[in-house]
Amino acid sequence: MIAKSTVMGMQHGEFRNSLAEEFRAYLARESGRFAIEDTLRLDMHCHDFNSDTPDELWGRILGLPETWLKTSKLVKCLRRNGSDVITVTNHNNARSCWTLLDQGYDVLAGAEFTCYFPEANLYLHVLTYGFSPEQELVLYAKRQNVYDFLRYAAEHDIPVVLPHPLYFYTRSENIDLELFEKFAVMFQRFEVLNGQRDLWQSTLTLNWVQGLTPEKIRGYAKKHKLDPRDFGVDPERPKVLTGGSDDHMGIFAGQCGSQLMIPNLQQRLRSELPSQLALEAIRAGNMAPYGEVSENQKLNIALLDYFAQIATNIEDPGLLRILLHRGEASDKLACFALSNILLELQKNKQSRKFFAFVHDALQGKKPNKMLRWNVSKKYRFCISYLEQIADSRATCAEDFTETVNFAIADLFTQISKVIIQRVQDSKLAEKLGESGSFSTEELTRKFEVPSQVTAWLLGTPSKHTQVTDRCIGDLVDKLTFPVMIAAVLAGANLASTRALYQNRTFLNNFASHLGRNHHEYRALHLTDTLFDKNGVCNSLTGKLRQIQSKDIAIDLLVCHETAVPEPHLHVTRPLSAFTLPDSGGQQLRIPDLLEIARIFYEGGYDRVICSTEGPMVAVALYLKHMFNVPCFFFMHTDWIEYIKCTTQATQHERDRVRRLLRLLYSQFDGVFVLNREHRDWLTGFEMQLDKEKVFLTAHHAPDVTAPVKPIKKSDLFADANDDTPVLFIACRLSAEKGIMDLPDIMARARKSLPNLKLVIAGSGPAEEELKALLPDARFMGWIDKATLASLYASLDMFVFPSRFDTFGNVLLEAFAHGMPAIAYDCKGPRDIIEHEVSGYLVNDPREMAAQIVSHFGWQARRNTMRTAARARAGHYSAERIMTQYVKDLGLPTTLRVVEQRSVA
Repeated sequence: MIAKSTVMGMQHGEFRNSLAEEFRAYLARESGRFAIEDTLRLDMHCHDFNSDTPDELWGRILGLPETWLKTSKLVKCLRRNGSDVITVTNHNNARSCWTLLDQGYDVLAGAEFTCYFPEANLYLHVLTYGFSPEQELVLYAKRQNVYDFLRYAAEHDIPVVLPHPLYFYTRSENIDLELFEKFAVMFQRFEVLNGQRDLWQSTLTLNWVQGLTPEKIRGYAKKHKLDPRDFGVDPERPKVLTGGSDDHMGIFAGQCGSQLMIPNLQQRLRSELPSQLALEAIRAGNMAPYGEVSENQKLNIALLDYFAQIATNIEDPGLLRILLHRGEASDKLACFALSNILLELQKNKQSRKFFAFVHDALQGKKPNKMLRWNVSKKYRFCISYLEQIADSRATCAEDFTETVNFAIADLFTQISKVIIQRVQDSKLAEKLGESGSFSTEELTRKFEVPSQVTAWLLGTPSKHTQVTDRCIGDLVDKLTFPVMIAAVLAGANLASTRALYQNRTFLNNFASHLGRNHHEYRALHLTDTLFDKNGVCNSLTGKLRQIQSKDIAIDLLVCHETAVPEPHLHVTRPLSAFTLPDSGGQQLRIPDLLEIARIFYEGGYDRVICSTEGPMVAVALYLKHMFNVPCFFFMHTDWIEYIKCTTQATQHERDRVRRLLRLLYSQFDGVFVLNREHRDWLTGFEMQLDKEKVFLTAHHAPDVTAPVKPIKKSDLFADANDDTPVLFIACRLSAEKGIMDLPDIMARARKSLPNLKLVIAGSGPAEEELKALLPDARFMGWIDKATLASLYASLDMFVFPSRFDTFGNVLLEAFAHGMPAIAYDCKGPRDIIEHEVSGYLVNDPREMAAQIVSHFGWQARRNTMRTAARARAGHYSAERIMTQYVKDLGLPTTLRVVEQRSVA
């Protein structure tokens, strides 16, 4: 039974709505717990520039602090957003708190210590309050063992909170859920509302903590031989839930926090400091969180501000620092590349100024009015977006967050269009075309960059000719600024969401353990083509119709100029489109990356599929790393065979393409193939993919239930009658389809069957050449499905001379209408045709011609083959193929049916 588009009784897209309703209902209840006159507002989790040593490895390698925010700006932000008490919880130090105390401020001492959990081999944060400078030194020393740290804190009545309980610092997703049993014993207070986390983690934390009964805690304590009293935990008291903004940039500080209830507050404030009263309430557990969770939007804004400040503040970390720092070689290589990009960003005057303006806008400062007239017309839209962001700073938090995120998305779209326009204005394609470098053959031969560093850094001539040698230098100069802007905008989106979902496997396991709030199971299938005239489109259209008819938990997404959304089909408009060389008019459309990322996020998808090697490949891999989801590739095309059929490229040159494909396919968590030969090739020596990651699938045969109107052969050929033998082929008319074998096959067969006819349906770049070689063939052009079905039902044999196709949908279409087929004994046809049962498998044009002659000379076999062809088509049933496909994707297969809905 195939999976339907519902999870736990919810239609797709409603997962996040259900989380929002549940969490907001909780916050609404908490907001009325205490009388306003008896409460103080405290943001229990915020940072400034003294969080100067990040926990993230890459930040330490690059020598970057977590923020450059001055303490005075943080305090101003906290006051502006309604905080009654001030604390600064920097990582592993309270320097900012001591400085503020020295300056005469009333401050609650606080810090966020990174503690090591020895048996789990992970690090977790512990928010700590109300300690002295001397106690800070002891706590810092004891953080190497969380048990010692918490016992010391309990002994000295230093209250602690476990922040973002589902977020740890570990490289393993195999987190033992027994860890949370120990948390239940070791902590009395848990941060349930974190302004930089998303609804899913917050709601999971809420439901887990609220489910901790005294019986459970006592059972966990006994199981793990821990005494709750050692950690200041009373199993009989309800767990305490807190809130904090976790702000690092001085943008959201104070918008989330905790209401602290102090009896007779107004009277006590006359003689006692707010910080002392706040500490009393924290110790007593008289707290309730306040604020909103904004999914990844706030973290996206924070990281954009962070990247903007990096662009203006980064210093060269030094090659030796990178090489000698602790970490894997891959981390060091990535940091080396990232540092070069960031330093180049800083070196570029335009980029540096732009990101300084971004930082100012996020702080509410509009660009100078004169700037608009000093900026090139092509980039004045950037000023408009910065003004929108700055103006929104004075609005409510929700409006500001929404405005900034929409502005970022629109800015990315406009910058992308500038990049595309500059590429088009450079007329690179024309210049390469004039030199012969833009043909498939030349691109195959010259797809290389020099290995000699000076060849690409200093322009030193290389022995070999590369595609990078021509017309690129000037274009790179023109693209540096917009490409850097686009990269930072896309990078901030990726990094913010990745930070939330880097432990997605664990979150799913935790939800399953909890028995609620499990993420939806739903796949987004990206394709560069769906409405073009080619076999891939026919296959995908058939798959879409099956998904729609059975409401399977998969949606397709295509980038197209005029198509409209349907149930299970998203359509986005391309930023630009151009025609591929040697393609017979095939268009390549450039999608909007962040628009698709938004669709993926809002649609509640948890895996992605890509079925073409065009721009959507880059989008699919971006989504994979952004959301930390499984990513699959559906292999429709044999590019090595295509190059072999259409170019004179040598084996060495084809191997270069093969290695590129190996790198590409290895990035996916699974690859679907349409024939056994491709499966063996991908898992063999040349491609070396894991056998467990390569799935054999198939396209399904069409369901022929509607009556088909026959076509008389005499309507196609004036000299034909019902007994005239007529061959049929339907395909794209291009060289790789093997159609140039047809003249030889026809000539050979006509020596024995002089009245043999040929009908050709389709169009393509080789059409005119083929017409000249086969002047008496009937060329139908691209025909509709009804006419195609009539030809299948009325003609005698389907001829399929392609060695390029990975499957051969047309074979199943022919079989479904009772038309036997003849093809070469190669991948694709070999898996479909049963030799001398439903058709024939041959080795070359000579054998194909001989077999055609034999077939028409044996009437009894012709009748039997028609029946066998229909039977073979029945083997490729949509139900069987789609069920296995859904299973291989890892989607559930037993969810109940719901009414279809448009994803428009």
